[in-house]
Amino acid sequence: MTPARAALLLSTAILPLAVAACQTVRKPLRGFDKVPPGSILLDDDPGGTVAIWPVFDLPQTEQTMFRPRLDGQDIAYLISNEGFYDIYEFPLQGWTGGWNSWIQGIKPGTHVVELVDSAGQSWGQSAPLAVAVAGDPTNPSSQFPAVVFAHFDGKVVAWNIDPATQDADTETDEITVTNLVDADVVVERCLISSGHRSSCTPVGTVAPGADLLTVERVADVEAKDDHQALVIHLASDASPSYQRDLRPGALSFNFGSTCQIERIVVHAPRQTGYASNGTALALSSCYGYQSGPM
Repeated sequence: MTPARAALLLSTAILPLAVAACQTVRKPLRGFDKVPPGSILLDDDPGGTVAIWPVFDLPQTEQTMFRPRLDGQDIAYLISNEGFYDIYEFPLQGWTGGWNSWIQGIKPGTHVVELVDSAGQSWGQSAPLAVAVAGDPTNPSSQFPAVVFAHFDGKVVAWNIDPATQDADTETDEITVTNLVDADVVVERCLISSGHRSSCTPVGTVAPGADLLTVERVADVEAKDDHQALVIHLASDASPSYQRDLRPGALSFNFGSTCQIERIVVHAPRQTGYASNGTALALSSCYGYQSGPM
C-alpha cells in the first residue's frame, strides 16, 4: 500500500520574544517572516494539484532532502496564522518507488515541475504540464495531473500524466506500459476469480526501453468479484509480476476522483516495504504498488 504523503503544511512552533517597550514579536522556530527570495507562494483557492512519483535508488543509510520546484522556483507555503513561511521539502531514503507527494494550490495553467536535492542538483524535470482545477471542462474526470521521475541504474527520465489527453469513453482507461529493464516484458489480460488468475490472453510484448499503449475497458465490480486484470511480468520469468485490476478508480489521495490516464513503469524486481510480498516489479502512476482501487 502506498504510504501517506508528506504534509505540505508544516507545523511550526512560534516563540514570543520580548523587545523594547514591552512589545511581543512572535518568531517561528523554523521558517521565514517573508516569502523567501527565489520561491513562489502557492495559495490559489481553488488551485490545481500535481502528484509526484519519484522512483529513485538512494543510499539506505542516510536521508536525502528534496525540494519540488515549479517553473524554476522553490515552493513556499504559509505555515502559521502569524504570516510565516517555509520551503516545501521532504526526505527520501533507499528505494523510493511507491512513495508519492503532492503540490497543491497551483494557479491553473501550464507549468514545469522539477525535483532538486539540497545541493540544488536536479533529479528530473517535466515537460510543460497543463494543470486544471476540479470541475474544469478540460479535465472532466478530475484526475490529478502527475509527473513520474525515474533516476536509477543509469536511467534518468520523466513522464507527464496529462488527464486532458483522455478519450471520451469514461469506461476505458488508457494505460502505457514502459519497460526499463534489459529484457522483454509480457503483458497479458487475465480473469481474476477468487483471487486466482486464469484464461490469460496476450496483449503484447514490450522490448527493453519501449512502450506499449493499451486501452482497457473497466468494470465497476467489487475486488472480491470476478474481474479482468492486466498481468505484467518478465518474458523469462512469470514471477514476480504486477497485476493491474481493471476496475474504475475511486477517490484516492494519489490521483483524484478517478484514473483514466496511467503509466506503469517496469523497473525490475526491487525489495520494498511498500509491496505486499516485499518485492515489486512495476509501479503504477495511479496506484503505486497496489493492484488498483481499494
